[in-house]
Amino acid sequence: MTIDETQAVRRSAASTAEGAATIRAAGAAEPDPKVRNPDTMAAGFVAWGVRLPALVKVPGLRRLVPRVIERMLPGGYYFETARSLHVDRVVREEVERGVVQLVLLGAGYDSRPYRMTEELAGVRVFEVDHPAMSAIKREKVAAIVGEEPPNVAYVEIDFTREELAERLAAHGHDSELATLYVWSGVAPYLPEEAVRAVLSFVASEGSEQTSILFDYLYREVIDGDHSYYGAPELVAQVSSIGEPLRSGIPRGRAAEYLADLGLRLEQDLGPDDAVERYLTRSDGTVFGYPYGCGGFAHARVMAT
Repeated sequence: MTIDETQAVRRSAASTAEGAATIRAAGAAEPDPKVRNPDTMAAGFVAWGVRLPALVKVPGLRRLVPRVIERMLPGGYYFETARSLHVDRVVREEVERGVVQLVLLGAGYDSRPYRMTEELAGVRVFEVDHPAMSAIKREKVAAIVGEEPPNVAYVEIDFTREELAERLAAHGHDSELATLYVWSGVAPYLPEEAVRAVLSFVASEGSEQTSILFDYLYREVIDGDHSYYGAPELVAQVSSIGEPLRSGIPRGRAAEYLADLGLRLEQDLGPDDAVERYLTRSDGTVFGYPYGCGGFAHARVMAT
């Protein structure tokens, strides 16, 4: 990897992984536990500096972040809260069902291996990411928690040159064991063929308990329909930083889309579902509304 490539990945980490961590850190300070973001480690992944993300490291200023985020990206703050709560929930459910491997695809600043140590004690965790991003992550983990947990493996991969199956196998992943793949905040930014390739790879795994949880956008947004809540601002923001939205699933057709790739849809959580399950306060009032242009899909390997 060249110096320019390394610098490009570091810039991407600052604009994407750190941006999501900033929102989670602000959400972790919400007073109502029912709508509080569970990522209590997120602030540790945000660097100090004279800029918006650093505000989450200052308790008195942290409350300003949600207002700024929602002004820039309507639905963004609440989407991240719902996503965090939902992924945590599915991880716990799948571990209870017997999953023994957790693969974080495009791990970024996901803190689950370090804050869910009790739940994941018997699970082998694979953090899959670009070598430069992986190096940044390991530096920050060392500063936050010290020694890396023995059940965590960092799988460095350049997707343009290496095969996911080979890199996972090289780090001890067993394709015959029950595995949960978590693919958070990645699929919408990849070309359609790349998304289908990853989903097909998961479908080829040997255990019928294996599944993948990922968030997606409606294909209609990619095709130019920006009438959904938050869509115009989201499209403009990601395009401005050179990470345009590239793929999606037609609204209401996730089951059909995934079946074509060998996966059985278990749950498709849409915006209204997210409000009901994760964005309603303890007193019954609505905390906020996420993007109205996508959902969270959980799909399992089809029985043979």
